[in-house]
Amino acid sequence: MHTTDHLTQTPTKSSLLTTFIIGIAVILAAACSPTPPTSTPMPTETPQISITVSGSGSVSSLLTAVEADFETANAGYNLNILSGTGTAGGVQGIVDGSLTAAAMARSPREEETAQGIQYVGIGSAGIAFVVHPDVEVTNLTAEQVRDIFFGEITNWSEVGGQDLPIAVYVRDEDDAATGVLRDTLFGDDAFPETVAGVMTSSSALLTGVETTEGSIGYGSYPAVIVAEKNIETLTVDDAAPNTADYPAISSVGIGYMESQQAAVQPMIDWLQSEDGIALLRDLGVIIEQSS
Repeated sequence: MHTTDHLTQTPTKSSLLTTFIIGIAVILAAACSPTPPTSTPMPTETPQISITVSGSGSVSSLLTAVEADFETANAGYNLNILSGTGTAGGVQGIVDGSLTAAAMARSPREEETAQGIQYVGIGSAGIAFVVHPDVEVTNLTAEQVRDIFFGEITNWSEVGGQDLPIAVYVRDEDDAATGVLRDTLFGDDAFPETVAGVMTSSSALLTGVETTEGSIGYGSYPAVIVAEKNIETLTVDDAAPNTADYPAISSVGIGYMESQQAAVQPMIDWLQSEDGIALLRDLGVIIEQSS
């Protein structure tokens, strides 16, 4: 009887080498496989809404002064403030569609309201009388103011100041500040031919006063503050131009067409907010106290 031995098969060297090579190939293939890209969400851009404003030079300069604060508080809104064209020019701009809003130093007239203009007042501003610092006068009576501008008083020594001839600068008759002074202190008499200059912008008048010895002029008090000129602001009958009892006060407001209300409303809301009011007061705007 023959006994059959069962032999265990031992792998050959060649088969081991083949298995090793295949394993290495699998590892390398896995290492070289591209990693699926990680999707990065695209940032969502805030849509920009531009509010183009022009009109009263004094109100436009005020809006320029608060522009950065408004845009910081209202992401997506851009104030595009153009050179002043006067309140009437601002009104025309919103009517013909070239402006989103009008900077206005008065309420709209009846014929302007009839064209559909909406108006929101944001405060009031005194029409300040400003002088070159060398005159050494700080207060005038309303009567003295009128006498100076109409040539009855011609030297600062007549009102307690230096012995200096008075150089008078005025604005053109279409200017809102001139209109307020006509209604309050000046009346309808024409300015005398002896005035030093009739200026067509607030900045030109303030520069004239700053650079002319013995001079006096006028303009919206907030515009005077924003301009930061080397000039002095007078009180009139001891009232300062940022107080409600000052004798010559103009409106500060925003005009727009009803079709633009959605674009303009965030600006109006911010100007009437606690932060907006605080900044406007710092710039000399008279804000009525809430009851």
